[in-house]
Amino acid sequence: MANIFKCIGNEVESVPDSILEDLGLSYKELNRYNSNIAILSKTLKKNKGITFCRLPFCHTVEAEAFGSTVVFDHKYGNRIGEYAIKDINSIKDLKEFDLSKGRIAEVLKATMILKADGENVFLEITGPFTIGTSIIRSELFFKSIRKDKEKVIELLELIEDNVVDFILEGVNSGVDIISFTDPAGTLDIVGPKIYKDLSGKSTYNILKRVEDKLGDSIVHLCGKTSTSLESIGLLETEKVKTEGQDYFEMIKNIKNERKDIKFLGHWCLKTEAKTNELTICKLI
Repeated sequence: MANIFKCIGNEVESVPDSILEDLGLSYKELNRYNSNIAILSKTLKKNKGITFCRLPFCHTVEAEAFGSTVVFDHKYGNRIGEYAIKDINSIKDLKEFDLSKGRIAEVLKATMILKADGENVFLEITGPFTIGTSIIRSELFFKSIRKDKEKVIELLELIEDNVVDFILEGVNSGVDIISFTDPAGTLDIVGPKIYKDLSGKSTYNILKRVEDKLGDSIVHLCGKTSTSLESIGLLETEKVKTEGQDYFEMIKNIKNERKDIKFLGHWCLKTEAKTNELTICKLI
């Protein structure tokens, strides 16, 4: 197995009870409406002592836009309550993203509120396998890879199209960083063959399609995603030293020096560890 990045941050982001009490709102309400999403993002930024706002607060937004239902849980992370489809043959029943309504639209509006308030904004995007296993039960999804690979490819292509639209709408909203992660689809989880044939290929397709449309935004690839792509030869990396009080300030500084940077990786946004270098990633 290739040398895949080890997670050094917390996988699930819990929200302290004290924050909900201070805001006087349920966690579901704080996830549902743009002004509330913006308020919670600012509050978490202050609570953690960081310089940027991150949103949304889970990996279920895209699956919900496809028709899955979500159980909101501030302690253990939001999870899927009911899947959008019951089997791989029901792909035709999936609805495409409507970026003008639902929680996905509220997240995009919240990014605009935060940018208007002068905040630095990270928009978190979920990768294709994690979305796939949130649209259909994970055991059925992985069983279908063996039994009905063409249908899985059809599903992944649908996911790719909609995720690209979501990313580009985030860019249009003015987000500073698109944070891309696919926890269910990295090389160490799915193995080399599935990663090369499906998961990594699908992630690469998404990144390639947005590469020249990022404007002033940069894509930060989760360390496990970037090392997985590098290990199968889909990206190359360059390490650069740069100054900054935190990771976001380092990104801002390097953006001023290098206009050619589209992707960064080999790091975790959730870690409190410090570094003095960035890893620039280039798609091959």
